[in-house]
Amino acid sequence: MTAGRRHWDEYEVCVAWQGRVSDAALPFEARWTEAALRRIDPALHARFRKQRELFSAALESGTINEVVEHGAAMVRAYVAVFTAMQAADAPDDAHQIGRGPSGLTIAIGPKPCCARVQELYGNAVQWFTPDEIAAIIEMDARFKAVAEVKRVFPGAEMKG
Repeated sequence: MTAGRRHWDEYEVCVAWQGRVSDAALPFEARWTEAALRRIDPALHARFRKQRELFSAALESGTINEVVEHGAAMVRAYVAVFTAMQAADAPDDAHQIGRGPSGLTIAIGPKPCCARVQELYGNAVQWFTPDEIAAIIEMDARFKAVAEVKRVFPGAEMKG
């Protein structure tokens, strides 16, 4: 096997395990943050973070066997944290719900939350990422003025 082929094989293994870990992360990340995990089970949170460090180190400079070993362990870690949070009946904290004075309801959170928001609220709630909210504010001078007031007066709220 040539050195170039060996590096390509290593790259493919790393990409494959990153995908598997990302897929395993989705159910957890759609509902909870690591802060919630830390509050619910600090010891499990510490083990989870350690495993993620081991997986990251394996991706950066480990052997193929270490990538596979720690990738598989990371998948198991996501299953464990999801199961623990579900067993604790932990409330979702990965998204925030906002309601306007006329009844508009939106959810703001990272992309994994979208399906969870639809599961909980159906089409009655529109989901936005924080980046989309920032872009909307930048589009209109009225929103920019509100943002400026909030910058000058941290904690100020709009009342409808």
